[in-house]
Amino acid sequence: MQITPTSATPELTLYYDGQCPLCVAEVAFLQSRNAQGQLAFVDITQTGFEVAGHNISCEAAMAQIHGRTADGQLLVGVPVFATAYQLAKLPVLAWLLSRRWLMPVLQPAYVLFAKHRQAISKRIGPRVLQLSKRFLR
Repeated sequence: MQITPTSATPELTLYYDGQCPLCVAEVAFLQSRNAQGQLAFVDITQTGFEVAGHNISCEAAMAQIHGRTADGQLLVGVPVFATAYQLAKLPVLAWLLSRRWLMPVLQPAYVLFAKHRQAISKRIGPRVLQLSKRFLR
């Protein structure tokens, strides 16, 4: 699933695992809050992702979420979520995820989650995705 923004130049492009139900649920949630088209989403599992000029390997993008800002800056891990939540008008989450003093906890926790997201997603992902679709109508 590749979702495109409503505006020509998104503030942030997120690269996500389209085969992970938790990731897809998160993208659906963010897309529901993307009325101004500031976010774009690219499914890294789509055929041709690596040759499409994103300058991110599929392996790196599978290890941790990546995002690219409108000015070309590459973000990896927790900062992607902080920026996405700010653009999705979720200031409390954005503030929390952008605290430098929390990074020594947040980043390793996220890396651990990302490493095991497929197993976690197999257990709870389908239900989370089902609930997100239900509530985001």
